[in-house]
Amino acid sequence: MTKKIPRRKRSRQTHKISKRYLKPRWSYLNQDAKDTLLVEGISVRELEKKYGTPLYIVIESELRKRFRRFKKAFASYPHLRAQYACKINTNLEIIKIAREEGFEVDTSSVGEMILALLADFRPDQITFTNLYKTERDIQFAAELGIQAITADSLEEILKIIRVAEKIRKKIPLFIRINPMLKLGTYSTRDHQYGVPYAYAKKALRIACGSEWVNVIGLHFHGGYIFNQNVYYFAAKRLLGLMKFAESLGCNMSSIDLGGGFPADYSYRKTFTPEKMAKPFIKKFLKLLQKFELPEPTLIFEPGKFIATNAMLGLIKVVSAKQLGKKNYVVTDGATYGFVPDVLIYNWRYDILPASKMASPRRKRYTIAGCTCDSIDIISRNYPLPTLQENDLLTIMDLGAYSNVMASNFNTLKRASMVMICEDGTSKLIRRRDRYSEMFAPELDVLKMADPNELKILYNLHRRDIDKIWKGNPATQNNNEKKTPA
Repeated sequence: MTKKIPRRKRSRQTHKISKRYLKPRWSYLNQDAKDTLLVEGISVRELEKKYGTPLYIVIESELRKRFRRFKKAFASYPHLRAQYACKINTNLEIIKIAREEGFEVDTSSVGEMILALLADFRPDQITFTNLYKTERDIQFAAELGIQAITADSLEEILKIIRVAEKIRKKIPLFIRINPMLKLGTYSTRDHQYGVPYAYAKKALRIACGSEWVNVIGLHFHGGYIFNQNVYYFAAKRLLGLMKFAESLGCNMSSIDLGGGFPADYSYRKTFTPEKMAKPFIKKFLKLLQKFELPEPTLIFEPGKFIATNAMLGLIKVVSAKQLGKKNYVVTDGATYGFVPDVLIYNWRYDILPASKMASPRRKRYTIAGCTCDSIDIISRNYPLPTLQENDLLTIMDLGAYSNVMASNFNTLKRASMVMICEDGTSKLIRRRDRYSEMFAPELDVLKMADPNELKILYNLHRRDIDKIWKGNPATQNNNEKKTPA
């Protein structure tokens, strides 16, 4: 699956990309003498030839760098536990790298817990946090022996207590609190996550009064946070509740301030963990003194900051069209199956002309996906060179949510994912879907076909077109015709 490419040979062919187009966060990009984009020295044309398009490309060095940056930023606090929020990208290879870099993992489902186990996390390195859990979900997590389950509501606290009593096992518990914050344009007042602050003491009385749960901490879900002071004010409210819990005989050991750390984006000013950590820790320690609380385990769950800028997407132009004064290109990618957050969040991605990096960007294009839906538009009015069939485009900063939210709309296969490794090799870390997998939920219940039958149908007319036409006299004659003088 891997292909070695000598670094010396590649390095002589690399050229710097214009600063006008190259963002500092894309330090792994260069271009060759033919103006083709290089990712960690590997040509996108080579990746296209080996793996096809559309294709997700993960950069291992950038991924590891961001895991390390986060831990280093908060290193001055001695009781930090960093957890990778794997919901943003559940690729097994990425989850394994999180473990190798000393992270724990925050999961949102039984499926993600299983992925964490497959990545060799111990159960006590796994937390389980979402808005709805069945009794079976709770039982699975409890009997597995994970670090803690996070309760999202009063109803869920009672459900966890019932399950714990049924299985005769005490369950370690976080209670998620909505502190009802409003800070500038940021607010949690419309967030569906957690017990509303007005009911928090009631939740603590219920949980702390039960013999079947052990409340080890409080949790905050911040969502998309662009103001670093949100974490301080959330901590202030949660620590006040921890002090109240003390009066109930409930001494908590942890506070989880969740994720929400932003990635680098071109269109919005963000903060970094390095910028946030020092002032936050200083103020956090003062809050502990104010509430007369011992230093708890401090948990953060970064996701977007870790993965967003460490993955890009490669798509190919299949046609170019002029509609009046507007220029369109259709690509083999799609919003539904490749970049769904364009539809869901109206996201605007940076796009590079991967096969024409040095060409002037003289036109503005609407970049359309390949599905039969008029809203399948990846970007509008985007400045690019003149494009034609087989040109390549890269969609940057795709590491968070794009692949996990992708669908099989139009019964299309979801894209493969490849990792550019630190040793200069590339390897497939997710293959393209198979029809047998896509149809299995229906075939299983309708008993209409099995994977072998599907394979026969799919392979019925599959042929190697190059071999069919190779040596064809008619083709040879056409190729040999000379253009008239």
